[in-house]
Amino acid sequence: MVARTAGDSAALGNIWRITAKKTDFYLDPLGQAGTVAHLSVHGSNERFDGHRFHIKVDRRLAATAKDRGHVVGHGVPRKGFTFDGQQLAAHAFRVARIRWTWDLQRPRFRATAVSGPAPELADHQSGARQSEVLSPSDDAWDIDLVVSYDQPYWPNSLGSLRDNARLGPLRNEAGLWLTATSYHRSQKKYPTPEELSPRLPRPDEEPNRIMCGGPGPDGGPGPDKVSDMYWFVETITSRQLIEASVARQEEAGLGVKPSS
Repeated sequence: MVARTAGDSAALGNIWRITAKKTDFYLDPLGQAGTVAHLSVHGSNERFDGHRFHIKVDRRLAATAKDRGHVVGHGVPRKGFTFDGQQLAAHAFRVARIRWTWDLQRPRFRATAVSGPAPELADHQSGARQSEVLSPSDDAWDIDLVVSYDQPYWPNSLGSLRDNARLGPLRNEAGLWLTATSYHRSQKKYPTPEELSPRLPRPDEEPNRIMCGGPGPDGGPGPDKVSDMYWFVETITSRQLIEASVARQEEAGLGVKPSS
């Protein structure tokens, strides 16, 4: 379990669960709308060799969320879709980045950003909480998830060990390893993909917590490169902007249905 707080506050944005189960890994948010979307990493089994990275939306949970007054917009096909990940080494792939922006802890949005208390941990679970107060407007906290063969792979191995920034590793029955590394980054140097960074609410709009997801480049310094890494961005926007966006997608015939 991974949560973002600001000092002694409750969780800001979703609490995230990272699970090893048989030949697979799962990454899913535990928000008020439930685990509507999840990312899965599938290792070798009786159906295929190698690995497969996959995003899927649970339409039943999305409908339930709608009934509870939430809003979910997505363009994920019914069977989900696969992506390649960003290859970091011969045996290692960066699969996803979870980003929490500074705006979640901004005083005027703090009440909106809270998703609830951290869950109780079972004996077989562990948890990590990032509670440092970020610098205004520019900072973000990231968790980067990497899948590797044969042994755990840590990007910037010495730095992550020195900074106590490692979570895991987890291992599944297919022999794959999953590591998570915590980073405190500047959004100017490591920008969020533009399409996953909605504007903040205007003074006459209602603030709303949002989790945006989609593939994009890693945002690092240097020339952009196609990476197919999957981003999940926890941030703040307006309720009006979310509802208008979902309405436009429905009108365009993208099969996006409101829920949350």
